[in-house]
Amino acid sequence: SMSSSRSSSRPIPIQPSFESDARAVTCHGQGLDRPVLGKQNSFSVDCSQAGNNVLFVGIYGPEKPCDEVYVKHQGDRRYGVSYKLIDPGQYILYVKWGDQHVFGSPFHVEV
Repeated sequence: SMSSSRSSSRPIPIQPSFESDARAVTCHGQGLDRPVLGKQNSFSVDCSQAGNNVLFVGIYGPEKPCDEVYVKHQGDRRYGVSYKLIDPGQYILYVKWGDQHVFGSPFHVEV
């Protein structure tokens, strides 16, 4: 029938299988070492040797959430992260490659 042929042509939802190792991810930059209040702080995340997965970056603050976080893929699974903090205090930066923390994460910073 028409209905059965139509249903069989529906796209199948993608269920990716990830082969990755978060321990092979490296992070560096001033945004991890000495961020500045009210400015764009940045650091790089190199996942090029860590297989295939999704980069997650989150910043936790004691009083308020981080104002903004940008993750930019720069090619070959290398990423630039920038963020801005407008309230002084201690923050925790979470960097995960898939479900796993990368080396050094969570990072503790103070502004």
